[in-house]
Amino acid sequence: MQLISIPSGYLLDRRNGASLLTIPVGHTLAALRHVFGAVAEVSALLATRRSTAVAVDTGEVLPASAPDQALVHGTFDTGVPFSIHYRGGAARDGDGLFWEINGTDGDIRVSGASGHTQMVPLSLKATRGNETALRTLDVPASYRIGWPEEVESGNVARLYASMARDLRDGTRSAPTFDDAVALHRLISAIERAADLGLRITLAEPIPTALT
Repeated sequence: MQLISIPSGYLLDRRNGASLLTIPVGHTLAALRHVFGAVAEVSALLATRRSTAVAVDTGEVLPASAPDQALVHGTFDTGVPFSIHYRGGAARDGDGLFWEINGTDGDIRVSGASGHTQMVPLSLKATRGNETALRTLDVPASYRIGWPEEVESGNVARLYASMARDLRDGTRSAPTFDDAVALHRLISAIERAADLGLRITLAEPIPTALT
């Protein structure tokens, strides 16, 4: 099997907490929670299919314990089911993200160059009613005026502006510390669900071992 390259050996050790699950999947989970609300329960499979990789920063071939495959399924508090599959590496055709929302009145498809939803331009397509073909949804220009054009800096700028508005007006549009805690509890639940082979309910204490 051909060796893959990774920017830093730090990302290969699961104990460091910087992995496929905690970074790209974690940011996408934050987006899912923002759209659909809290997650009620999860089951998961985490796998490390490539046991070694080349660390670009040092040129070393190092062992890998961090997962390069993450499969998660569960339900939101509303009872709506969801399923996620992430794999390490870049898409061959540059279309690395495929997120589809199937609703009662229509479907929405979000796509991007990679699974880092917070770092790449996203495109939207949708269909409604009896339509059989997805059509492109254009983001209004007014949503972009006054912000940096680059995705990462633009997202950070919009987040800071939301935080400032919340502090000034007493609103709650930006994620809070409580949102961060909930997200990390969800990531922990996914890890334990995979380790123990259990379906874990988020409202209950997360088990640490089988009894």
